[in-house]
Amino acid sequence: MAKKSPPPQTKITFQNEEERLDILQRGLAAFKRGDIPHRAVELGEKYKQQIEVPVEPKVDIRFINEEVGHGVFAKTNIKKGQFIGEYTGTVRENTRIYFVPLNNYCYEYPIPDRLGRSFVIDATNGNFTRFINHSYQPNLQPHYAFLDGFYHCIFFALQDIQKGEQLCYDYGRNYWMLRKMPCDWS
Repeated sequence: MAKKSPPPQTKITFQNEEERLDILQRGLAAFKRGDIPHRAVELGEKYKQQIEVPVEPKVDIRFINEEVGHGVFAKTNIKKGQFIGEYTGTVRENTRIYFVPLNNYCYEYPIPDRLGRSFVIDATNGNFTRFINHSYQPNLQPHYAFLDGFYHCIFFALQDIQKGEQLCYDYGRNYWMLRKMPCDWS
């Protein structure tokens, strides 16, 4: 009998309640100190509904090839500035045990742990956004939204996106420090 995969996570989760409360306390303390960017607070207020009750846009997840894996493609036209979704998964410490094998589904969560390293959002079981590929000519832009003590990584369309077009964003230099730099896939 084949092992069944867990359902995709539609919201960020935490490894346990103790860690969730620790991250919440760190986020609220950063907010009180004024360390949370104003833009992140604005985005949290503006997109509270989409973060709390996620609705996936009309997209297809398709296999591209062995090197790239899967990608996300628009099933309808998407307007410039449109909210696409939140990068979801389990917020956890960024430890070396996740380097072997290398986990390609991690995104920085900008709250430092007790050693000063940022936590990460591990989207191994995240939603469709984990399949959004890298491009040097991206059509999406990630932003952090801060809501109720927690950060949320959300995506917006940088430009109008046509039906059938692949959704991509620039992963940034840090992502490629441990990986082979790709040619542009989009």
